[in-house]
Amino acid sequence: MAIPKYVQIAEVLRRRIEHGDYFAGALPGAPKLMQEFGISYMTIRQAMQKLIDDGDVVRAANGRLGVPGVPGGTPRLQVAYIHHSAIALNDKWRSAIAAAARKYGCSYQDVPFCYCDDAVVYETLDKEFDVIFFQISALNQLLLDKLRRRKEQVVSLFTDLTRFGIRCFDGINIEAISHLMNFLHRRGCRRIDFLSVEPGFSYPNPRQAVWERALKQYGCTGEVWDDRAVPPETSIAHALSLTDRLVREGKLEGADAIFCTSVEAARGVIRSLADHGIRVPEDIAVTSFGNPELARSNTPSITVVNTPDLMPLISRIFEHYLGINPAPERLHYRFELEEFPPEALLQVGESTASDYHETGRRRILLPPGPPALSGEGTYNH
Repeated sequence: MAIPKYVQIAEVLRRRIEHGDYFAGALPGAPKLMQEFGISYMTIRQAMQKLIDDGDVVRAANGRLGVPGVPGGTPRLQVAYIHHSAIALNDKWRSAIAAAARKYGCSYQDVPFCYCDDAVVYETLDKEFDVIFFQISALNQLLLDKLRRRKEQVVSLFTDLTRFGIRCFDGINIEAISHLMNFLHRRGCRRIDFLSVEPGFSYPNPRQAVWERALKQYGCTGEVWDDRAVPPETSIAHALSLTDRLVREGKLEGADAIFCTSVEAARGVIRSLADHGIRVPEDIAVTSFGNPELARSNTPSITVVNTPDLMPLISRIFEHYLGINPAPERLHYRFELEEFPPEALLQVGESTASDYHETGRRRILLPPGPPALSGEGTYNH
């Protein structure tokens, strides 16, 4: 049975509301929607009535239809989130920002971009948003200068720009990597390599320092494989090709585990190892940091430093901007280790075995194939 056109229109408008397209609170008028969808006034009225009946929109005192939860049809703050178009709508960080906007009666708008220099990024920074969250992996000097000019309104996800006065919305303190290293050490891992391919991190990757301290603390060794992807190449694709090269050159021979700085990189590593017949976790462990939902959905699921519920942290940011609990001196928003019991710091997946003490079970061998590549671009400290 065909779905009535007014129901189809209502669904389109509902999805736009959920994505924050109508960030000012009010929906377009009937003439604009009639022209956009090529439908009659009566069909638009039916669609709007369905949205009202379903509680997706409300009629304000002035007769205009708007998004509920915005007192008087005016949002307390206009919030945007600039992120790559590949980020899923159910991404944990996106969902937390959008949920906090709803909780505090603010508008929310997604601003997806295709590449870091996309015009939409610069245009959004010129608009009158009260708060702009952004996740941009590679910042050039022009964009950084623009962000610095709006430092009071912008919040960086993951990339620490606090030295420029820009707030950072992060997850758990990276010192939690030490707990992951202890977890691997207790299972018999003695050589734990470090792999970083994300273009947005500084050189060296800040997580490398924690890894290096943990190696010394637990008497382990490890190699650094720091070879950054160049956009638009993805982290997973670059990690796959880098791992392929390392295996062909025999550079992973003797490694018990690899710590990858992102779950996307870990997925690429696991895929490449499988292509060479190297088993995870039987032959080598692969671990990472954050993004527990994606880590859990991978095959094998990936052991990671866990990311707690983000709502308490994002609420503090919104309450600062709303003046509920202003904290002008606080720039870095992250969870500290003492806030959680040790067992909550890790999400243990299938990518780590229970015991690596039996060295005979490991086999990272140089497979037959073409001559080894030169290794140019890989930093091995």
